[in-house]
Amino acid sequence: MKNANQNQKEVVARASFVRSSPRKLRLMADMVRKFEPQQAVEYLRVVNKRAAKPLMLVFEQGIANAKNNFQMSPGNLQIKTLQIEEGPRGPKRLDKSHSARFDRGVKRKKISHILLRLVEKEGVSNGAKS
Repeated sequence: MKNANQNQKEVVARASFVRSSPRKLRLMADMVRKFEPQQAVEYLRVVNKRAAKPLMLVFEQGIANAKNNFQMSPGNLQIKTLQIEEGPRGPKRLDKSHSARFDRGVKRKKISHILLRLVEKEGVSNGAKS
């Protein structure tokens, strides 16, 4: 079983410093993890959420990477991992209404990193021999 996983090509797509909170992105990521990548793009295209656009762009990037760099068919791809990591805290702004009780009255913009790994479905090969 290990040998089959080691021979699989892994396609990576990422977006760094996305100006959206990790929590909101994770909610959308949980919705599309069960889909195939092309279905996920179609779903994210019609969802009325701001967090859907950066995820859709990462999926499109991953599909294009698989097609152009590895000659994989987009229909034979599946999601291996989809991670939403927390980035550095962004610009500060003053929140006078909460003053000293909540972080001394300072709000900080949240930033995220998105990492997507795609692999080919088991039992499907692209026909290339090495």
